[in-house]
Amino acid sequence: MNPQETGPRALSHLHTLGLLTDAEHAQALAHPDLPNTPLRTPSEALGWAAAKGIVAPEALPGLRDRAAPGAQDEAHRTVANAVAMVSGQAPAWVLLEISLMANRLEDGVTESALDQLQALQLIDPAQHAQALSLLPAQEPEWAAPASPAATLAWAVRTGVLTPAQLQALASPMSAVSPEGRQVVADALVRTERSSGGHTKTVRTRSVTWHSTGASGSPRAGKVIAVVAVAAVALYLLFAR
Repeated sequence: MNPQETGPRALSHLHTLGLLTDAEHAQALAHPDLPNTPLRTPSEALGWAAAKGIVAPEALPGLRDRAAPGAQDEAHRTVANAVAMVSGQAPAWVLLEISLMANRLEDGVTESALDQLQALQLIDPAQHAQALSLLPAQEPEWAAPASPAATLAWAVRTGVLTPAQLQALASPMSAVSPEGRQVVADALVRTERSSGGHTKTVRTRSVTWHSTGASGSPRAGKVIAVVAVAAVALYLLFAR
C-alpha cells in the first residue's frame, strides 16, 4: 500500500479503537498534508494527528481512557508509541519527521527477506543469524511487504555488512546472480548519501523556538533542521 492508502487506514483504525472522535477523524482525513505523509501504523497516525494539532500533544497520554471496550491493550500500546514519537525538546512535528524517517528505513526489513538474501548468497549463515537478532519489532498487520533490498541496506546500516562488502557484491567480478545484482543495486541506492553526481534539490525546514526552564529564565532560541542528508535519504526511498 502507498501512503494515500495506509494513512487513512491507520486513522480509521484509531477511530475504531476509540482514540479519535468522529470530528477528529474527519479533520484528519481532510487534512491537506495527509496524502503526502508516509504513515503506516496507527501509532504513527496518532503521532501525526498530535503534530498537526488535531489532538493536543499534551493530551495524548489521556487518550488511553477513550479506548473502546476490548481494545484497551492495543490502545495503550498505540498511545505509548505515539507519545514516544512526539515527546522531546523539539516541536512535535520535528520529532515526528525524525521518527517517520527512521521507521521508513525499516520498512520491508523482515525475517523472510533475510532468508531471501541468504538464498541469493548475498549474506552468509553467520550474517543471517546476526541480522536475525537485530530485526526491528513490527506488527504484521501494519508491516510493509518484505524487501530484500531494504533489508540488505538495513544490514549495512546496522553493521552486519560493511559498505565495502556491499560494494564487493556489486562488482562485475562477483558471482552474484542477475536477481541478486538487482537487489544489490537497489540496496546501494538506498545507502548512498548522494546520487551519482546528479544534484537534487530537496526542501528542508528549520524552526526556532524558545523554552523556559524551571527557574523561569528563557533559554536561547534553538534551531532544529532536518538535515540535507536525511532529506536525501527520504527522497531516495520514496521518489524512485
